[in-house]
Amino acid sequence: MGGLRKERPDQPAYTPRGTPLDFAQGKLVYTSQMRRRNRRYRLAAALLVVAVGTGIVVVIFADWLNSLAKWR
Repeated sequence: MGGLRKERPDQPAYTPRGTPLDFAQGKLVYTSQMRRRNRRYRLAAALLVVAVGTGIVVVIFADWLNSLAKWR
């Protein structure tokens, strides 16, 4: 079973690396989890910007092609 790790009895299974950050959600949120979440949000925002930019370029290109077709 390659997916399972053997744990030593003297070592806990999970030790968070950061300190608890946000108690407002009713659960502990560690700084490493916040960084991971922020990274996902930045990636999603970058992909959204690229998608919108690509859509605008495609619309402008299609309009330009349409105007060329009208001249003929």
